[in-house]
Amino acid sequence: MQVVAGKPARGEVIASNTRRFVAEVPRDAEPPGFGRWVIVERRDGTALFGLVSHIEIGSVLSNRQATALGRSREELMREMPQVLALLRSSFEAQVLAYRTAKGVLRQTLPPQPADLHDMVRLATPAEVQSLSKPYDYLRTLVRNPDPEVPADDLLVAALRALYLAHDEGPDGRRLLHEAGRVLTRLLNDDHERLQSILRRVV
Repeated sequence: MQVVAGKPARGEVIASNTRRFVAEVPRDAEPPGFGRWVIVERRDGTALFGLVSHIEIGSVLSNRQATALGRSREELMREMPQVLALLRSSFEAQVLAYRTAKGVLRQTLPPQPADLHDMVRLATPAEVQSLSKPYDYLRTLVRNPDPEVPADDLLVAALRALYLAHDEGPDGRRLLHEAGRVLTRLLNDDHERLQSILRRVV
């Protein structure tokens, strides 16, 4: 497995723009889960923070769809390994923040997208913890949602990642309260929607 910044690579960028990137997962790795924070480090020293919003598993052959074979995964590995060799996993991440080459974190879109074939790794707990005030990325998720992704579910996942990065302790709860106040304004005081989001976090 390839390593980036001392961490196992979880994907390789195969499509990119300033708002999102798509990465293919190495065969010996699991795709990062929905709502996980991932990082791409560019050659210029900039680090892009992305939130995983879509995961896909399919055939490497665009003109061939996988079909049911009536075997367990273990049986496939033993009897038909070539079938599994034709599958690939990929994920898409929304870019919501970046860290400059000088180490300044900005919760906005980066000046340049990830480069093709850049490696993607999971954000460390400390890196996720840094995504607190002013919570500008929440505004991006609420006001400019991806139409193919349930916005509230992604908000839940983003907040839960922040909460878990603080070991579900008092600091995590404090940050959830802060984020809740930000969301109250962003959701135009829709308290029912806000409560639905927050009660699914913890």
